[in-house]
Amino acid sequence: MINGNPNDFLDTIYSCQDIIYIFNGIKYWFQGYTEDNTVHMEIFQYIPANDDYIWEYNSDTIEKCLNSFLAAPIFDGKTFWDVENEIEWVDD
Repeated sequence: MINGNPNDFLDTIYSCQDIIYIFNGIKYWFQGYTEDNTVHMEIFQYIPANDDYIWEYNSDTIEKCLNSFLAAPIFDGKTFWDVENEIEWVDD
């Protein structure tokens, strides 16, 4: 991972904090939250007024959401661990 540690990145996701990252020259925004006993996590392409999810998941636990993120082929058909060395963690 560029500008960070992949385990710290996943810990941040696990805590449902916002993360902005770049993959293949495109900036993305991850966010997560809990509401009404449900955990929701989602990823958008980071452009104003964009409401199209790249990925989203709802579950009763944060762990299930994190596992879904790790298994999802959302990085040009690959998973996080397949491409983590190409992901740049940025502040904004």
